[in-house]
Order: sequence, then C-alpha cells, then structure tokens
Amino acid sequence: MEHNFLHTEVYKTPCPKCKAYSFPISKENMSNYFLGKEIVCKKCDTKQDWWSLLLRHFDWEVPSYLFAIVGGFTTSLMIKMKVNEMFTLDLEKIGIPNNAKILQINYTPNGKGLLPIEIHGNVPFRHYIPNKINLFGMPFGEATEETPIAIQICWIHNSSNNEISENLINSVEAFSLRKYNSCIIPSNVSVESTLGTILSDYLNKYAGKERVEDFLSSGATYSHQLNVVLQLISNYEKFPKLPDQIRGALNELRGLRN
Repeated sequence: MEHNFLHTEVYKTPCPKCKAYSFPISKENMSNYFLGKEIVCKKCDTKQDWWSLLLRHFDWEVPSYLFAIVGGFTTSLMIKMKVNEMFTLDLEKIGIPNNAKILQINYTPNGKGLLPIEIHGNVPFRHYIPNKINLFGMPFGEATEETPIAIQICWIHNSSNNEISENLINSVEAFSLRKYNSCIIPSNVSVESTLGTILSDYLNKYAGKERVEDFLSSGATYSHQLNVVLQLISNYEKFPKLPDQIRGALNELRGLRN
C-alpha cells in the first residue's frame, strides 16, 4: 500500500491568543494543574486556564480535537488513487493496532478526477468501522491520471477491559454524532464511577473498607461526594478546587440522568 506524509498525533489545543498549537492533553499537563503550576504558552507567554483549554475541544466540530479529550489519536496520510480502480486501506499496515477502536475516517480528494467510495459486501457496516477498507475511485469531474487523497483516521486504544474509559469514549462519540441524549448516561456513569473510586481509595486510609463502602453508598451518595466530600479533600490536600461552572454542569448532568 503506497502512501505519503504518514504521521500519528494527539491534537493539541491552540493558544486562544496566538493560536500556537502547544497544549497537549498529557499526563504532564494534568500533573502541572494539580501541582498548581502555571500553564504558559511557550510562544506568547500568555497564562492559560486548564479547564478552558479542555472545553475548547468541544467548540470545534472536528473529530480530531474532540476525540483528543479521551486520548484519541489521529493518523494522517496521503494516498493516490486511479479512476475505476480499487485501493485497499489496511489500517494495521500504517501503524494502527488491530484491536484499536476506529472512531472516524475522513477522505478528502486533493485534486480532480474521482471521489473515493467505500465498498462493502451484502451487509453494509453501520456501527463498526473495520481495520481493512476497500476504496473505489468513482469518476468525478475532469479526468486525471491519478488523484491524491488525504485521509485522516481517528482511533483509540482498546478499552474493553475498562468500563469507565469505555463509557467516556461512548459519550464523546455520541457527542460527535450530535446524539446528545445518548451522551447523558455513559458520561454520568464515567464521572460517578471515577469519583467513587478516588474517594474510596482515599478514605480507606482512614477507615475500614466496609465502613467506607457503607458511607459512600448509604450516607454520602454521589451528590454529596461531588459537592461536599470532594471539595473538603481538595481543600485539605491543597489541590485546585473544582471550578463552580464544572461542578454545576456535573450537577445538571446528574439531574438529566435522573
């Protein structure tokens, strides 16, 4: 399979002021946020707010930015196709793991002559994108010998063994398709489960496991965990306080879930 300009990346957030792409959603930047270190644009020295940078990914209707929120990669490459001929796009051969979840693929002709059309068998794929795709060069416009096709593939490592991650990916995938009602349950489950796990691990240092489980399930339920316990622990550990707008949005999400 011939291709050019092959590379894989996690899309970075551009600086709101100078537009430099310099803020990846990385463990380093997340650690800097919790350690209270300033996030500064390396190009224009503008101080940035971590939450504002994250939320900007939802402002663009571009899957590469949106899926970066949950650790999604974007693999880009250029191929050449001929009219009325087949081209097999084998994702594993361009470095995408065979068990990866393919989230979205974009084909953009960089010239005249044809449109790339996905070919399927008797049963079209609807809710699953395979790792090997057959493309057909459908004649379109002025005839040319070859047409360059830019391809972008959004994908993420398999998270089938991680229910929290799977729910989060499903909610962002639904958001990208504008199926907003389908975002509610998986996104709330992922936040509620994550918060419960964090608080359980933290409180187990001070009380027995059974007492902590009873406290979190019967006493301090999710609303209390989010609005009281988390705030108390963040203050005690000198972690950044969850911004009111984010906490308020999570409360609204909980209401929609109910």
